[in-house]
Amino acid sequence: MKRSILILLLLPLGVFAQPKGLADELYEEYEPKPYVGGFSFGGSLLSALPLDIDFANGDLERTLNGEIKRVQWLRVADERYIKEVTGEWEKFLDRAGYKRIVIDDDDGDEHFIYIRGKRTHFDEAHFLVREDSNTILITFYGDFTLSKTLDEN
Repeated sequence: MKRSILILLLLPLGVFAQPKGLADELYEEYEPKPYVGGFSFGGSLLSALPLDIDFANGDLERTLNGEIKRVQWLRVADERYIKEVTGEWEKFLDRAGYKRIVIDDDDGDEHFIYIRGKRTHFDEAHFLVREDSNTILITFYGDFTLSKTLDEN
């Protein structure tokens, strides 16, 4: 009887708790490391941040819509660990089954986005930015839709 009452009391907490993302393991492993900085925020801090971004790529215009529910961030800047940690983060994201999308910037550097879902509708986006002096992993959790339209101008 006591067990069933305890289960009934704890059940609502499980139902209303924020779901964990696959990459939470990565953040839990690296955030306490002395050579990795990080933070996480969500809930009421993000309730007023709907996402609506338009960007063009040639004749194709894209719109990213959605709602950000949680943001996590990790940064490794210690030269002794950058290469090792960056490789471990990439391996984790690849093994976890995220889709990898290459982004070229104006300087010709490659950065990556790893998403969970389809290219047009996803619930996690992990931006892995590699530079000589540091590597940054920024994760957005939410509900995102990418639509494409032909630029008529």
